[in-house]
Amino acid sequence: MDEPIIRELEENDFKKGFLNVLDTLRETSNITEDKALEIFKNIKSNPKHIIVVAEINEKIVGSTTLLIEPKFIHQGGIVGHIEDVVVSKEFQGKKIGKKIIKYVLELAKNQGCYKTILDCSDDVKAFYEEIGFKYHSNELRFNHI
Repeated sequence: MDEPIIRELEENDFKKGFLNVLDTLRETSNITEDKALEIFKNIKSNPKHIIVVAEINEKIVGSTTLLIEPKFIHQGGIVGHIEDVVVSKEFQGKKIGKKIIKYVLELAKNQGCYKTILDCSDDVKAFYEEIGFKYHSNELRFNHI
């Protein structure tokens, strides 16, 4: 297997299967091209919202999102939030997810984040602990829809 290229999402990645990769989390490939580009432009307009992809042989095989949050506490400290970590089923178990996470952790560090946090289910907790994440608290969720 070729080594994945880890980089920020580009408009051309929609033709390389980006939305299909997200289907592993929740059906997304049914979004129209126009709607996808509208969402992409909105996200790209915010430099604190970064989507990273893993590409192998012109195909997107993984992705995650890094959100940068400036805070009043910690003297205006900055927190990174990792969301929507995904690797296509056929590429899972090949350390692509680990490479994506390490890439966004470096981005967060370079942005000046004093911590980076994420929520995950118990079945993938060991994966994140292997990278260096520590269990800290519980997530609660309120659904608006």
